[in-house]
Amino acid sequence: MFLKVENLSLLNTYTHMSKQGYIARYFNIVRKLSQQKYCSYEELESFLEREFEMLQMQDDTLEFNFSKRTLQRDIREIRNILGIDIMYSRSQRGYYIIQDDYSSDLFLKTLEEINSFSALKLTNSLESIVYLEKRNPKRAEFLPDIVQAIQRKNKIEFRYLKFGEEKETLRKVSPLAIREFDNRWYLIADDKEVVKTFGLERMNNVTILKEKIEGAINFDYNDKYKYSYGIIVPTSGKPEKIVLSVNKKQAAYLASLPLHDSQELIVVNDDEVLVKLELFLTEDFISELLSMSRFVTVLEPKKLQDKIKIILNDILDKY
Repeated sequence: MFLKVENLSLLNTYTHMSKQGYIARYFNIVRKLSQQKYCSYEELESFLEREFEMLQMQDDTLEFNFSKRTLQRDIREIRNILGIDIMYSRSQRGYYIIQDDYSSDLFLKTLEEINSFSALKLTNSLESIVYLEKRNPKRAEFLPDIVQAIQRKNKIEFRYLKFGEEKETLRKVSPLAIREFDNRWYLIADDKEVVKTFGLERMNNVTILKEKIEGAINFDYNDKYKYSYGIIVPTSGKPEKIVLSVNKKQAAYLASLPLHDSQELIVVNDDEVLVKLELFLTEDFISELLSMSRFVTVLEPKKLQDKIKIILNDILDKY
């Protein structure tokens, strides 16, 4: 299951036309089938009717028209516009999306990231209650092509501009996975037998090649990023045991959104909470600590304390 870039432009065109009801129905059919496999016609009809009742509260010009004939037409349009195949199983008595190795959660996330959320939002009807981030991720439109290449085991080619450099370089890689971090998308790929990470916002002219990925590539996602806070993975060294002292309010934030899977609360008292982690001391992790520096104190290791001190002194010298 994947989204076609050329079809998304068609979807955006449809969104601005007078067929908002069609688009809402397409989106909600896919959303329902992504959440429930083998959904009967009656279940789909009931779900769509409930969704439209909420939307009609904001836009009373929308009309709910649905029948088995309408559903068959919608299935054809969903295939043409979104590149998603919906089938009917007689044995299970329900409709389903032809699945692959990528979960429906990834599909929905991708759909939102490439600005097809307008299909859910419809016209201006929800603008007073739904506020979207104006700082949209750049180059997210490349996600569908990359996902397609990974699924079909095709190599891809693109031009890439590294931070600090002025000229783009041409890369031909074997795509392995995509990763989201801090509202940015990254491609993990084998580049001349070295696994590297590429930021999508620095990529241009992404092309799926006919050339296939030959043989198995030795790559374990969970193992590679086991001790990484973000997308940086050092080529040498070992992860460090880290102990942080945080105030009670910050501890509540960290409890609801842990910094890392290894996070563990080891001491809790009236004054502070001690948090233990096991991570590489990468720049992205240090930056995250600095953003919380008013509420967090590094207790261990000393080398991390020293790094933080140097950075804070450099900041003070600027003022």
